[in-house]
Amino acid sequence: MGKKRFFDDRLKYLSFIQNTGEKKAISLKLYPHVAGMSKNKSYIRILDAGTGDGTIKSNIIKSFHKYHPYTSLLITGKEISYEDLKNTLDKMPDRFVEHPNLMVTMTNVKFSEIGLIESSKKIKNKKVKEFNLILKSNNTFDFNNQISGSSLGNFIKKNWGIEIDKNGKTSYSNPCLIRIYRKDNEEHLKQFIARNYRNNNYDLIIASQAYRAASSVKVKVNNVIGPLMRLLNQSGKLLITHSCGGESIEKILKLAFKDKVAFPNTAKDIINYLKDNKFSENNKYSFSKPLNYFFKFKKAPDQTVTELFGHNTDAKWANILYVGQIPEKDIQVLELNTRLHNKVKKAIDSAGLISFKNEIFSIKKTKQ
Repeated sequence: MGKKRFFDDRLKYLSFIQNTGEKKAISLKLYPHVAGMSKNKSYIRILDAGTGDGTIKSNIIKSFHKYHPYTSLLITGKEISYEDLKNTLDKMPDRFVEHPNLMVTMTNVKFSEIGLIESSKKIKNKKVKEFNLILKSNNTFDFNNQISGSSLGNFIKKNWGIEIDKNGKTSYSNPCLIRIYRKDNEEHLKQFIARNYRNNNYDLIIASQAYRAASSVKVKVNNVIGPLMRLLNQSGKLLITHSCGGESIEKILKLAFKDKVAFPNTAKDIINYLKDNKFSENNKYSFSKPLNYFFKFKKAPDQTVTELFGHNTDAKWANILYVGQIPEKDIQVLELNTRLHNKVKKAIDSAGLISFKNEIFSIKKTKQ
């Protein structure tokens, strides 16, 4: 696949989500926003702008059913990774049992193209590959067999590919759209299947770690936040959460890579940039005050060597490298410096409990 970006490394990603409580911490911050959504709508549209392994998307559907059990939920997930698409779909069968009036959509297009995918035959001269899976029966076992079956699997294998250009940027081979819904709920979803509804905008958009922490504010806004803001319905809300280090994390990274700034800007910097560069469009949007929240490294029992991710010290170090998005070439240089490498490991051991810090803030569309 040519050049590999750091955060495409599956093992590092799996280590991070299994050895830390980030997914749970993020979900807990999202539930109040789901609870507070309008109860006067016949349907609500939610976008998970980067599903990852599907944990957060699944949790959002669970919380939606608790607070809006009779409202149709149209939830779209953006994910370019074949592995994460499969992991997300694996979590969906029981969601269709608990919340029958549900349509799950998955796409692999760029943030700026999400608003086009459900109404376009082509994107950038590439034909949109579309697959509708209509679930028959009424139980998790049958739904699981259909979602993991050969028809959808063959579509994904054939079309959900990745291309990497000469600059190392990842893109899709084909723009894809997958819709999954229950046959016995088809009557309620006809207008959405036929794309016969008011717009392609969303009531809630979740952008969790949707950009590199080390990217400039301009890149974050132009490539991710700006396009997502434009997908909001009136009164719709964009929730953004990202890593911002934490005292122990930044101290260890600074020791290992003294010239590298892993977290160069904050949510406040992003909000100020949006206001100063007229992204607020004549006060069309309002911005919340950013809030910090924390999650911890989860120690293996009795400091045993875990089967997949090694001793606790090694696992902590892998997670710190992941959240700091340190390129492989820099890690290799450090490992050649045995003295410094050992010093870093001692610092990790002496740090004790490793705590990671994230920020969360919201952007609300107040006017059309």
